[in-house]
Amino acid sequence: MRGSHDKRTPPELVGWLTLENPNWQPSYPFPTDIRRSVVDALREAQRGLCVYCGRQLHPNSPGRFHIEHFRPRSSYPDLSVELSNLFLSCGPELEAGTPSETCGHAKSDRFDEAGCIEPDYPACTYRFRFLLSGEVAPRSDDDAAAGTMIELLNLNHRELRKDRSDILDRIDGENLDFSDFVDPQTCEAQSYAHIVCERLGTVIP
Repeated sequence: MRGSHDKRTPPELVGWLTLENPNWQPSYPFPTDIRRSVVDALREAQRGLCVYCGRQLHPNSPGRFHIEHFRPRSSYPDLSVELSNLFLSCGPELEAGTPSETCGHAKSDRFDEAGCIEPDYPACTYRFRFLLSGEVAPRSDDDAAAGTMIELLNLNHRELRKDRSDILDRIDGENLDFSDFVDPQTCEAQSYAHIVCERLGTVIP
């Protein structure tokens, strides 16, 4: 899992939430301007990457990412506009327009309070091993929650495995290093930067 850094609450969201009154309650989906500010804040916290698999999310391709409710709205309606419960995730579509088979789109409304891992970076990344084959596995054999997240998010999907394997091969061949994946000025990251950093013994700033 990629995870997210701490989030900056956008002032637009704060102002919108303060409008709550006996006749009106904030609810999801957000109005367009509020959604835009929330997406920007989430992109900043996630350094432009999917919170689950770590692929880069392109802001001009809205069909390829969505606002993910880590705790599903169906079971946690009181958290539907709570920033701490919101992240950016792959899907509902892939680049070719086909349905996404991974990440938040695969997870859907499935959730287990005791069995899911909070997407906090870098703590969540340390719960996983990224093998040269591209496969991701629990770092500890007795970490059932890590296994659950791999299954829920379909993190061993063939395309994700291939992407991770290719990048790990190139790192070990000394063709890539930290600077190829993280812009030191903006902290904007390239796909799978969390795996590169884990391999190099560092973290995304």
